[in-house]
Amino acid sequence: MTRVLVVAPHPDDDVIGCGASMAKHTEEGARVTVAIVIGRERSLYDTERTDEDFTDEIRTSCAALGVHRWVLLDEPSRDFRLTRKVHLDLVRLIREERPDVLYVPHRRDGDVEHRMVHQLAIEALWMATSAFFGECGEPAPAPRLVLGYEVWSPLPEFQYAEDVTGFVDRKVEAMRAYRSQLRHAAWDQAVRALAEYRGAVATGTSHAEVFEVLSLGSRGAS
Repeated sequence: MTRVLVVAPHPDDDVIGCGASMAKHTEEGARVTVAIVIGRERSLYDTERTDEDFTDEIRTSCAALGVHRWVLLDEPSRDFRLTRKVHLDLVRLIREERPDVLYVPHRRDGDVEHRMVHQLAIEALWMATSAFFGECGEPAPAPRLVLGYEVWSPLPEFQYAEDVTGFVDRKVEAMRAYRSQLRHAAWDQAVRALAEYRGAVATGTSHAEVFEVLSLGSRGAS
């Protein structure tokens, strides 16, 4: 079984960046896990929503994509720091899941927290595959593929495009689970439109998602 780990800076970033690919993975029998690093920042529109409401958004979105496990590290928004604790939390998860494919935000994303989580994920991956940090379990093998996905800033260049024809409706459904976010912008329409554009220019199909290739190895699926 192929094992997939998606590292998301905030709730919904995974859906925007690679939601249709996640749905395709699960349809093909892969185990998909999502790690959300930073907790939801409340807006002026969210005063009547409880913490459980926000958790339900994550749960519902992940269910729409067939995600097997999701983990909220719940780091603070706008006070986020690359501490030893958050590194070890992610190292522990990588060693537990031992992913064949790892998705992270791309390195040049316009949001500073997205870039910080990119750095976190790359550093935690090295730590997880090393012989150190024994408190987090046994070292994990390196993934065969590490991909950077686009969220706030579209990739100016990409090395890999995934045809996600047939899976965009599930991506839109997962995005619509984040009702708190849809009050700020029509993200459900935006993710469909971007997938249509990427399909037209990258794969010649109805929908696609594109990625920066960060690492390409020879490890087979486990």
